[in-house]
Amino acid sequence: MASVFDGLPRVMFSLKSLDGRYLVVNQAFADRASRKTTAAVVGRTAAHLFAPELAKSYAAQDAALISGGRPVRRQLELITRPDGTLGWYVTNKTLLHDADGNPVAIAAVSIDAELPAERPGVGGIEAALTLARTRCAEPLTASDLAQAAGMQTAQLERRMRRLLGISPRQLIVRVRVEEAIHRIMHSTRPLAEIAADCGFSDHAAMTRQVKNLFGVPPSTLRSEAGDSPR
Repeated sequence: MASVFDGLPRVMFSLKSLDGRYLVVNQAFADRASRKTTAAVVGRTAAHLFAPELAKSYAAQDAALISGGRPVRRQLELITRPDGTLGWYVTNKTLLHDADGNPVAIAAVSIDAELPAERPGVGGIEAALTLARTRCAEPLTASDLAQAAGMQTAQLERRMRRLLGISPRQLIVRVRVEEAIHRIMHSTRPLAEIAADCGFSDHAAMTRQVKNLFGVPPSTLRSEAGDSPR
């Protein structure tokens, strides 16, 4: 399976066991994990390869996939690029089963959302992503993102759905969730305060969104992080 993705620098493929250890990856995946060879990735977990907050979010997503069995489709998420910077990737992830129908592994394919510059609308999408990241705590709207992208709101909606598979509103929510998870796992501040700081109407709204995207509530993420700053 990995050979199918060889030579595609923007496409990462991985196959890992249910306990999170990578079994097979392509070279593009090894590159983004800052490893020279695929052999240097095999046998390791995300915790060995990526920043703690990213590794935790990947583990939470895997746990939700294993428990619920529902494939992840066009999930927008943060992943480390080969140069060490963070970037947006679109990920598909599914369970593989044995002949008896038992889950045995997780297969994932991620595509760098930084698409070729010549593709129409990509620059505007990147501008909208930047605005969503830098002003996630503010009451942003799809119109705000469209203005940053230099597009009409309906035009941005169409292009974002075509390129990323989500709406501008969904992007705003996902950015807020990513920021909330970072703060949950790096501080001991009350969850209600973090919810307010990240633009959610209340603690319950943040909990719903975190659980919807990552399969576990904020309290579980904090517990797994040791309930202390890292």
